[in-house]
Amino acid sequence: MLERNDATVYQGIAAVADRYPDRTALVFEDDRTSYGELIAESEALAEALSELGVGAGDRIAVWLGNRPEWITAQLAASYLGAAVVAVNTRYRTHELEYMLDDSDCELLLTEESFLGNDYLEMLSEIVPEIRETDPESVAVESTGGLNHVIALEDHSDYPAARSYGDVVNRERNGDDISPAADPSAPATVFYTSGTTSDPKGCLQSNRSLLNHSYNVGEFFDISADDVALGVLPFCGIWGYNMFLSALAHGIPLVVQTHFDAERTIELIESHEVTYMSALATMLLRMRRHDAFEPERVASMECGAAGFITMGYDETVFEDLEDAFGFPLVQPYGLSEGNSQIFVGDPSDSIEQRKQVGGPPIHPELELRIADPETNETLPPGEEGEICLRGYNVMNEYHEKPEKTAAVVDGDGWFHTGDLGTRDGDGYFYYQSRIDDALRVRGFIVTPRDIETVIDDHPAVELSQVVGAPHPRHGQAPVAFVKRADPDLDVAELRTFLEDRVADYKIPEDVEFVDEFPRSEGPHGEKIQKTELRDSVADRYQTD
Repeated sequence: MLERNDATVYQGIAAVADRYPDRTALVFEDDRTSYGELIAESEALAEALSELGVGAGDRIAVWLGNRPEWITAQLAASYLGAAVVAVNTRYRTHELEYMLDDSDCELLLTEESFLGNDYLEMLSEIVPEIRETDPESVAVESTGGLNHVIALEDHSDYPAARSYGDVVNRERNGDDISPAADPSAPATVFYTSGTTSDPKGCLQSNRSLLNHSYNVGEFFDISADDVALGVLPFCGIWGYNMFLSALAHGIPLVVQTHFDAERTIELIESHEVTYMSALATMLLRMRRHDAFEPERVASMECGAAGFITMGYDETVFEDLEDAFGFPLVQPYGLSEGNSQIFVGDPSDSIEQRKQVGGPPIHPELELRIADPETNETLPPGEEGEICLRGYNVMNEYHEKPEKTAAVVDGDGWFHTGDLGTRDGDGYFYYQSRIDDALRVRGFIVTPRDIETVIDDHPAVELSQVVGAPHPRHGQAPVAFVKRADPDLDVAELRTFLEDRVADYKIPEDVEFVDEFPRSEGPHGEKIQKTELRDSVADRYQTD
């Protein structure tokens, strides 16, 4: 097990390998890789990348599904003092082009295709040189200076793409390379979702990534007897944190390229997985699959479940916990804060754990609730902006000093843009995005407070509440409701709400919908409240 220290990602995992060289690090399909083998291949890749000109301060983009090469590339980049740019596996051509250009990538590591998306074909649309030249001539100004493309296999249609095997196994010039040793240097760049503006690259340091991932494992009481499953996408901060948490604790990590309910059940059963984090939608799909039996997942002991973006009936939480047989907890986190920031305590009651709230993941992680307008720290029970400070906060947004300054104040507090509270016991709770919060008749109203009550109606499957500008009230709540019973009407729903919420929380309008607008992220779909809000922006405006 790694002792907490001031080290790079490479140095931290190399220390684990020095202690347990023969212990299994990765299980992928039919192959097992020991910690010693993982470090040896990472060093070989680092030497190869160095010969291609990659060095300290450079960026290498990784566009892969979950597989060992993703991890090897991260360790190699950390060895060189470079940073991995985590490319979302769901990206299309326009998004890829933006990221390559914005991040100034020197090199791209990818595969031919993933989940039906032809990556090399998509890449050739923005870098046609990979079809036309040899590997020495790929320099492309339009993508910020991309000089090298490495694919996992040889592809004659893309002669400029080097084969990963050829790169790693080629003869070296014999020059010794010392590993980089600056823990404050960026190791990974995670891009925000960009739902309201162009995505921003969050530069996370080696120190942040290594120590926070280790601390997350400590929170879940990981021991040498545990086995982890890496099924959340490595390109997202939560999936990344999950795999590094396992490696920092020297336990086996079972790598699954992408979520598939039946395959995930098989892997849990066959490898006796004990530690796994997942979206609630993943657990639901597993639970509803014909292959699911409680005995097949009985080895599971800990992990976090993300319910926050899906909207759900509270009975779902209870049903899933009963089915999987271990206490579910809900995490709050974001890329700028390096994944899980506060998480429910597994020892708490189920009613407590149903909330997106809990203690900070580590004592050195500072949290406070601030008045969004004055920045004054608010007392327990009052809603305000969640702010954090500590080793886990990003270095900056890549080449966006103005945007960095807009969210990090002079005292080093990162302002999340999320609305939350804290209680007298030191637990913090997420409510909503501040942009989603409504200001109705002088009151701050959290949409979640209204949604939770609407969702309690037996004829409602899911609701979403947004605010619309109103000439008298400031804003008015508007509810979009997906019905479980098509006979539910507005009058019945209003009567239901009148007995349960203050009058200013009762929606001005209710619209019944068949589905909600959604977008893909690295951890699944998110409901796009921006679209709902835009659709009612002019509803109550008068000339």
